[in-house]
Amino acid sequence: MTDITDRPGNGAHPEGMPDGRDVRAAKLAASIAASAVLGHVDGAVPTTSQRFTVVLAPDAVATLDQLVACPQTLPDGRVITHFGIVAETSGHIEGASWASDTARIVDSRTMPGETARRVEVAVLRVEPEVWVSPAPGSVVVACADEARAFALFEDQMDDRLPVGLDQAGEPVHLDFAFLSGKNGGHVNIAGISGVATKTSYATFLLYQLFETERGRRILGPHAPNTRALVFNLKGEDLLHLDRPNRLLDVKHPEARRQWEALGVTDPGPFRDVTIWAPAVPGGEGLVPAVDSRRSDEVEVFGWTPLDFVSRGLLEFCFADESANRNQISFISQRVRIQLARHAAPVDGRPGALVLQDVGTGSMNNFERVAGEMARRDAVVTGGPVITDFGDLIDAISERVESDSFEWTAGVQQGTVQAFLRRLYALIPRMGHLVRCGVTAPDVGRSAITVVDLHALHDAAQRFVVGALLNAVFEAKQSSGREPLQFVVLDELNKYAPREGSSPLKELLVDVAERGRSLGVLLIGAEQAATAVDPAIVRNAAIKVVGRLDASEASEYRFLTPELRARATRFLPGTMVLDQPLVPVPIPLRFPFPGYATNVDEGRESAQQRVEAEDDAFAGIAGGAGITGRRPLGRDG
Repeated sequence: MTDITDRPGNGAHPEGMPDGRDVRAAKLAASIAASAVLGHVDGAVPTTSQRFTVVLAPDAVATLDQLVACPQTLPDGRVITHFGIVAETSGHIEGASWASDTARIVDSRTMPGETARRVEVAVLRVEPEVWVSPAPGSVVVACADEARAFALFEDQMDDRLPVGLDQAGEPVHLDFAFLSGKNGGHVNIAGISGVATKTSYATFLLYQLFETERGRRILGPHAPNTRALVFNLKGEDLLHLDRPNRLLDVKHPEARRQWEALGVTDPGPFRDVTIWAPAVPGGEGLVPAVDSRRSDEVEVFGWTPLDFVSRGLLEFCFADESANRNQISFISQRVRIQLARHAAPVDGRPGALVLQDVGTGSMNNFERVAGEMARRDAVVTGGPVITDFGDLIDAISERVESDSFEWTAGVQQGTVQAFLRRLYALIPRMGHLVRCGVTAPDVGRSAITVVDLHALHDAAQRFVVGALLNAVFEAKQSSGREPLQFVVLDELNKYAPREGSSPLKELLVDVAERGRSLGVLLIGAEQAATAVDPAIVRNAAIKVVGRLDASEASEYRFLTPELRARATRFLPGTMVLDQPLVPVPIPLRFPFPGYATNVDEGRESAQQRVEAEDDAFAGIAGGAGITGRRPLGRDG
């Protein structure tokens, strides 16, 4: 292949650079000068400042997503270089008018003709920034090293986080300032279920931040205290992030080489993970509703009645949009204030409460009423003791059905009955989440907190997401932006749909709009961005797209036409990254993980499980003289 240095006057040699250029500019020019020629700007079709076509040299090969550079000298003597990415390839035989002409030209040589191969290039950058179209006939070269980094604006990224590999196996970097909240915030990942690997890519981003040397350096002095809250919604897949992936070297031997290209020499599991799961419904004890982990490896979560009332969690019992189309939302807000106004802790019964008959009060600000509740002394008697969700609903029913203006504010009796019907319907769906003896998930204990929701009813899932997000958001408002708090949430269309309103949706929109200034960064995912509230997608500075449904692809305006068409055929692991600094989205792939992303990848061998259960049982037995071994599953 012809080398560009063999073509004098191309304007790319360091000696041709204007005076005053710094060392980096000289390195850039040298990189371009040493690059192999791919071809020339096609003079048969018009060029623009945004796109141009290249006629490939006979021995050149250019693939989709390849980065190229086109240096040229303007009539006034200035030297500029266009940097671009190959968006499409094509080929034809000049001289062939009919299909049958192809054989005559290629095989029998009875007709004159010449094969022409062309690539269409989308312009990424011009250096210096003089927006003119590339001159027809200009030499086009492949970008490598300094030229490649410059084409992807890496020289303008203070903190570069590797977030994937391009088609050539080279790392693609993300400007962390647009993720951390400094210049922007949040990540939105879209793609069809099962193929787009949305959750897998979200955990890959967390791994790059929390478990790699580059990530910890980027997080800086706050790295040890940076936290991520991950909601697990599909099976028990994300309950094994702390285990090595047993299939890494078995089925994906090339993965280690890909990790090395990203700067990770020994990919492995997340090292600091706490897993929280709800208790088995109907059980007397606190046995986690998890099958693929031992009971001693999982924390059981829930909220006591006292926590439920003091944190005002009643509003998240009505977190679907259908509950807010009438006055149900109004009465729920009224009732949660009255609960806080009348509730008092019970002496000797942690988490239990009683509803006292006290003055009605005129204050309707929940935060202030809850503050008074927190200062209230424990009582010995005062009414029926509320120890679980059923008790609480019965107590609410007794008060709102008495037609008390204090509790209902005079709403119609039909609304009161609808309110109560919805509450009673929640008892079998989420009643086991509210009872004495349970603990709310501590999202600050470990670097990664995984909260399992997969076995919960949709209403219970919404409740848990709302309760935890609200706690995280309130804590950050009083603690400052650093250290950062990441939240990974799939199925955004369920929690913040485009239509309707709910307390949970309002909370997520608030996180999207104000979260970056508080250090709460949402890594959200959905099958179709058109089903999610526009404010959430719009406020995500980083957008990632996996495989798209053909009917939805046209809605992703930030993708080029070619990428929209290709996205309907993406294989698992292929994504498109769009970030503010780079004007054209960049396709990338990410390697098979060294941490388990599903039950099968994290499954222990039979011998490992026996040894682990023996160790756990020995710890439980202690010095009690108990011998033998028993399994530690849900009944452990």
